[in-house]
This record gives sequence, structure tokens and C-alpha cells, in this order.
Amino acid sequence: MTTDSRTFQFVQQLAANLKPELDLPAFPQVVRQLQMALVSDKTTIKDIVTIISSEPVLSARFMQMANSAAMNPGGTPVASLNNAVNRLGFNLVRTVATAFALRQLSRDSSLGAIRPDLEQVWKTSNDVASICYAVAKQAFGRQPDEAMMAGLLHSIGRLYILMHAHQNDPTMRDDPAFAETLETWQPIIGKAILEAWGLPQRICEAVENQDYLLDGGSAELEPLTRLLSAAKLRHRLDAEPELRIKHPDAELLLGSVNLGKGSFMDLVAVSEADIMKMQQALAA
Repeated sequence: MTTDSRTFQFVQQLAANLKPELDLPAFPQVVRQLQMALVSDKTTIKDIVTIISSEPVLSARFMQMANSAAMNPGGTPVASLNNAVNRLGFNLVRTVATAFALRQLSRDSSLGAIRPDLEQVWKTSNDVASICYAVAKQAFGRQPDEAMMAGLLHSIGRLYILMHAHQNDPTMRDDPAFAETLETWQPIIGKAILEAWGLPQRICEAVENQDYLLDGGSAELEPLTRLLSAAKLRHRLDAEPELRIKHPDAELLLGSVNLGKGSFMDLVAVSEADIMKMQQALAA
């Protein structure tokens, strides 16, 4: 990597100056409030409901998610925001709020040239999160919400860099080193952001090591890390056909990942219906 490029120096400075409040330009204020509230172990369901209620569109989104086929397989509807938050739990509250923010950003006309990038972040995050959720449910039978959160937030570092670069100097995207610097730094900055938000360390480490499969990292990493890396690689193989040329061993790498009750690929195969339900729920 070219360490003297203006993009490298800019991103290095961004990483050095991360603050707990994490200024994400154009990020919906209500979602920032939720993220900060969820850091505190003193926050109650009433506190969360009060914040969500201040934004009618977000309130409707929570009701929609709580009553979706993915979150309500028994078909018992909830009629109040309080019950919706109860059904989802704090982990999924953060996930749904972040998905809402990503969608809002991808539609923000003021972000001009980076809107296609933000749209891609939104779609990729939803797809990877859906795979993580469904496979975790099959593999471990517990905590699929943490897996989904890791999937949805794995590109938060990319989002942070893109938005700050656009705000400070839109021409930075013309730097030949921009794409490579973005790929290298986004997991590092993503981990720092999630640590500042108070997320569990296993989620932070999964985001930091999201590319371990292609980078030749250890197969002894935590199950959540292996799941996230495999889910991301599977998505990329579908979305970026040229990746198979650059990494002809990618399919073999995916086949080498084992989680709980079986191989990642087998677990994906039996989870296709759940993956599709979650994709539809997140994209609604």
C-alpha cells in the first residue's frame, strides 16, 4: 500500500481521532441517540421506546420488523412499540435502527457522488446479515441476533470513511490509492466504532477479522468471526464474479469453514428460506 498517498494519510488521521460520539455526517440523529443510549447498562425499554417514538418512520419500521415473517414465525402480531421492542431485544433494536439509517443514507440526495457506494453498503450489509442470522440459528440455535448485528455492521468502517472523505474532499475518490486504502482500513475503523458503541468484544473482533479467509488468517478464530468472514465471501462471490479469477481457491476456502453442527455451505443450503425471509424483512 502507498503510505504517502493523501487518502492513506487522511484515513490514518480519521482512525487516530475517533471519538465516542462518532460524528457520522448525515446519520439520522434519532439513530445516534439510540446508539449512545444502548451503550449504558442503565437504559430501560421505556427509554428506548421514548427515543424511537420521536421518529414516526422509525417507529413504523420497528413495528414492521417485529411483525415480519422472520421475527414472528408464530403469526402472533404485536400492536404496541413497547411490545415490539420487547420481542426484538436490544441487540436487534440496534440492528434495525442501523439498517434504517443505512437505507436513509442511500436515499439522501445531498450525498451526491457517493450514493451508489452507500446503496451498495446497504445491500451488502443486508445480505451478509441475513446469511449470518440464518446460519447461526442452524449452527448454534442461539444468539442469531448477534450474528446478524455483526453482518449488518461489518461495513460501518467503510461507511465512516466514505462519508468523511466526501465531506472533507470529494475529489479524494480520484486518488489511485483510494480503493485499496478503503479496503485495508475499513475493518480497523469498524472495530473502533463498535467498541465505542459498547458492542460485545466478539462482534468487534469479527468485524476486525472479516476478511481472514482471503487473507490467509487462522482457522482457529472464534465461530462468529468465521461465520462473518464466510458470509461476506459468499456474498462477494455472487456479487463480484471477477473475484473467482483473483481468488480461484475461494470456493475451497468456503468449503473449509465448519460451524457447530456442520459445514458453512451445508448450513447455507438448509437455510435458504430463512435467509430470504430476513433479506425481505431488512429491505422492507
